[in-house]
Amino acid sequence: MNKLQESQRALVLQGGGSLGAYEAGVYQALYERLTKRDKERGIRDRPVLDIVAGTSIGAINAAIIVSYVVENNTWEGSSERLNEFWEYLSKESSLDQIPGFTDWWDYLHNNVNPVIASGEAARRYYSAKQFSITGIPTVFSPLVPHVDTRFFDFQNIWYHFDSEPLKRSLERFAKFPIATNFDEKSSSLFQPRLILMRVDVAEGAAVAFDSYETEDGSRKSEYGKYITQDGKEGGHQHIIWYNDGITSEHVIASASVPINYSYTPLVVESYNNNNATYEKNIRYFWDGGIMSNTPFTQIVRLHRQYWLTVKGLKDTVPKLEICIVNVHPVKQDAIPWDHDGVVNRNADITFSDRTQREQEALLLVSDYVDLARELIKIAKDYGAKDDVINNLLNSNTMNHGLAMIPRKYSDILVGQFEIGNIVRINRKNDENTISNKIFDFSIKTINNLRESGYSNTMDLSDVEFS
Repeated sequence: MNKLQESQRALVLQGGGSLGAYEAGVYQALYERLTKRDKERGIRDRPVLDIVAGTSIGAINAAIIVSYVVENNTWEGSSERLNEFWEYLSKESSLDQIPGFTDWWDYLHNNVNPVIASGEAARRYYSAKQFSITGIPTVFSPLVPHVDTRFFDFQNIWYHFDSEPLKRSLERFAKFPIATNFDEKSSSLFQPRLILMRVDVAEGAAVAFDSYETEDGSRKSEYGKYITQDGKEGGHQHIIWYNDGITSEHVIASASVPINYSYTPLVVESYNNNNATYEKNIRYFWDGGIMSNTPFTQIVRLHRQYWLTVKGLKDTVPKLEICIVNVHPVKQDAIPWDHDGVVNRNADITFSDRTQREQEALLLVSDYVDLARELIKIAKDYGAKDDVINNLLNSNTMNHGLAMIPRKYSDILVGQFEIGNIVRINRKNDENTISNKIFDFSIKTINNLRESGYSNTMDLSDVEFS
């Protein structure tokens, strides 16, 4: 295995509306740090990242990065492109035009009652409130009321936005479709892999879009129950084909926030048990963040699957080093006691990075594979016959075909994955945080998020990738 295949770098971007501006700052700092380190080590033509994965607004950021690199055949300028996108999305709040608005609130906060919001918190709160009512031309349309026609409860009004403005903005900064490849013959053609997450609403299943080809050379997403009929293996219950690459519709499907936005319809081929054939139908998708806002396990699984089935590495696949950008703080020093603060904390915990346990489970699986290999080696050294060992490895697993592709014991021991360094870059709440922060696209807030993402990443001492 050549040096470029010994390890791969992955960046995972969470969903969180306007908080995606923080990720733009993080990416700029990562780009600067990684390119500088590679240059100091004398490494040339090394991709800055091998995998860029995202959910919701993270999916949009990821698509813009990968699209730029593919279109220009260089990483240089990719962070500038992403920052330009966020400058395009942001809009001046009407509150920013009111002289003394924040000063008045600061006076009340500092001199009357500290429970009263600070000027900056009030600015964010009412900016987000304004945008959630009027909309933003580059992000979403104004609220559209849908009157309840089921229970005739006229207080039960459903307000939601149209994501078409965001789709147009995305298409302005990214070129679709996005199809990438790993070509080991020429390092200049090492294109980053784009992985996006979304949810099939009816199936209740997390589904990944992948810009790399599968074993048969096609690009597709397969999910649902694995079909076996008359003892013959078939395929998964649902298949989405995109041989030309990931489209803007696929990206928007990864960012269709429940309730706030409508479902995103996509053409899917689903298995019909009655005639044993796949038939086209329309299925509906939601934001992937409701099931996997930090798609850690999915990335490791797809990474192993590609190198095992497409590239044919039967021993060990390239080590995977991962940087996770967490825009929803896991920890918060002060417990909130007001309604807005409680709603804010609930959202952060719900969508925060919870991959520590996934990491432990994956490493445990890798250790068991290592143990099994060593036990087989010891058995051979002490005279166990190859036929006995091979008969065991070629037999079906205990859970053969149950909720997963049928497999033999030998399938478990090939393509062992190794997880290297994992860097977690955590955005922190400040005293001015608000619950509706994902709607605050004001210029001041977006700039603050980008700057904090950049400075937080630059200040970290453990951003170490090989």
